[in-house]
Amino acid sequence: MQNVVTMKAYNSKNIVQNIVNEPEVFYKTQNKYDRITSVLGGSLAVNHPINNELDLIQVTRKGLPKSVLLTLSSLLSISMEKMSNLLHISHRTLQRKSNTELLSIYSTEQVLEIADVVSKGIDVLGTIDAFTKWLHSELRALNYKPPLDYLDTSFGTKLIKDLLGRLEQGVYS
Repeated sequence: MQNVVTMKAYNSKNIVQNIVNEPEVFYKTQNKYDRITSVLGGSLAVNHPINNELDLIQVTRKGLPKSVLLTLSSLLSISMEKMSNLLHISHRTLQRKSNTELLSIYSTEQVLEIADVVSKGIDVLGTIDAFTKWLHSELRALNYKPPLDYLDTSFGTKLIKDLLGRLEQGVYS
């Protein structure tokens, strides 16, 4: 009897690229969940397929690795200290975690909501740079505070997504 190893065919459709490494691919991606995965560093970083809301719940319960925070903070042009403030975790606690250590349910949920805002923002404003500039700008609609300051709560992320929706529709905000 012979031992036969059957290799699974490589399917590039299953791998979502990191937006930082492949921004052109991101701009062409229409699937909301692939865009969120890309913002978080790609499917290899997330380590779980995200195809629908149930997958988002499953990923939230499982937790995301700390490494996605490094990607997200780099993408948003913020320090890890600012990222820890957005997640309501002490910076020191975040520093002690290894890159593969999983975040809590609450932190993971907030990271996913922030990634959704980033995805929507890049879609509305056209590029990563335009979105990042907008995110750090003081806006009249937010009492002259930057949108970044509102990403620490689910209500804040909803407010920013609503504001992006208004911009997308051409409403002065």
